[in-house]
Amino acid sequence: MAEWHIVGNGPGDLVIKQHEKVIRFNQPLTIASSADLVITNSKLAGLTTGVLVQGEVPSKLFCEKLEAHGKELESLLGCKPSIGLLTLKTMLEFGVTINVSRMNLLPSLDRPLDYNKRKALPAAYHNWLGERRLASGWMDKLNWPGYEMRLARHEPVNDATSNRILSKLQSLPSLPKEEATQLLKGLSEVKPLTWFEHIDCSSLKTIEPLFFVLRGRHISPSWWLYDNELSTEVNRLHKNLALAQQALLLSEKVKA
Repeated sequence: MAEWHIVGNGPGDLVIKQHEKVIRFNQPLTIASSADLVITNSKLAGLTTGVLVQGEVPSKLFCEKLEAHGKELESLLGCKPSIGLLTLKTMLEFGVTINVSRMNLLPSLDRPLDYNKRKALPAAYHNWLGERRLASGWMDKLNWPGYEMRLARHEPVNDATSNRILSKLQSLPSLPKEEATQLLKGLSEVKPLTWFEHIDCSSLKTIEPLFFVLRGRHISPSWWLYDNELSTEVNRLHKNLALAQQALLLSEKVKA
């Protein structure tokens, strides 16, 4: 069976075995000389739609499947999928061994203090909570040690902050900016295990749209994704929710 190694652009260990075929993202082939296949998103490739595929593909149907899965995933996520998730979903079609490194589908939403306040981070255009939710269902078909994040089990559930935290978060878009800012700061301190105790997978899915923006919109309702000063708290909240989501999804698998 052919063995492919999908390498993201994040941190982490990387060991490429001699016989593996390597997939990389958003890099010129001249730079990614160790890659057999390079996939570049439409924005960087200068395309209006789709992605640019360069190099060896696992099947002559690869590009066709890539396009079909792009549409399917966009429908499921409410926005365009990341190129990493799209490639993972597509590679699962071809009966190959898939290894994944330097990719956890949770890039930082922390903004530099001098970042243009009218510009979203590239990471803000994807639904990472949704992507991790979908990817969790594929884990038995992948060798992906970097997907699962460590959760501090010893942290006590903080009942003082747990009162109605879900409904408070769901109310965020309707609040005045000053009140919403204080709410985000408070919710960013809620520990992952507290979220785990007071939320389920269905309700967690309803708050996914709070953490991504859509391309082509000049005014976004999610102003907190453009706020440089608040982004540290937004990023902490997003990661804590992802940790709670991971624990929920693992507990559901155990029950099943």
